[in-house]
Amino acid sequence: MILAVVDLAERGVLTDNEIRYEDTWDGFTAYVDAVRPGVKLDPYLPFFHLRSEKFWVLGAKNGVDDQNHRPTHRSMMGRHASLVPRDIHRDMTSSSRTRGKMRELLIERWFPDKRKCLQRVIASRQTANEYESQLREGKGRGTTNARPNDNARKQSFRRLVLEAYDYRCAATGWRLMVPSVGPLVDAAHLVPFRDSHDDRPCNGIALTPTFHRALDRHLIAPGPDMKWRVSTMLDKRILDNRPFIELEGQDVIFQGRHQYHPATEALQWRIDNLLKP
Repeated sequence: MILAVVDLAERGVLTDNEIRYEDTWDGFTAYVDAVRPGVKLDPYLPFFHLRSEKFWVLGAKNGVDDQNHRPTHRSMMGRHASLVPRDIHRDMTSSSRTRGKMRELLIERWFPDKRKCLQRVIASRQTANEYESQLREGKGRGTTNARPNDNARKQSFRRLVLEAYDYRCAATGWRLMVPSVGPLVDAAHLVPFRDSHDDRPCNGIALTPTFHRALDRHLIAPGPDMKWRVSTMLDKRILDNRPFIELEGQDVIFQGRHQYHPATEALQWRIDNLLKP
């Protein structure tokens, strides 16, 4: 879990010293896979118990302090933690050298026999983390930009888009998160990457897999007015089409920061490419 927190600092997520439980899942799962392949561990346990190690303090949820209760996935959802002392936060977020030392100390103390596996994971994630930092700054568009390999690039895009949408589907409003599995929502490009070479979060939207496929096949489209449109190719008489038909005119669900708002030109591209008879 602490290795996952170091990742968050490298990604630029911890500027306010607020570690969201949901944001730790991606890194936690990757590092668990490295040290215990095939084993599924629940992230809510270390997230809760690190408070007793004086590493961080847990914030109350909905004004209720339930830190003496038995931890569960449900009780940790929506929770955040803050690093103590604040010197740790300052050093972790400002110095790549300090982050490297922290990683080395953690590996030496807890996983010396898994050093090579962890170093490979760290190297791969650092590549994605650096690209994500560029995307946060509004870079990541155009064929001239230096990009990592496809795997790291897709990791960065997915993490940033899902964070922008708070892991919630922009069509259905579903926010499905399963311990040891992660969020059951995809990050979709509005204008396909092969056409736009644009990985910025303003060219992304979070959708459940079925609605993602419908978007890719131009059966549904979010418009510049942030309303959903549905292709008239879908027959209204067929009951199986109802989840898509009922989307017509509904709001695109987005409550993220302004700089991550879907770009108008990308939304217009979707409308222009909606299937017509």
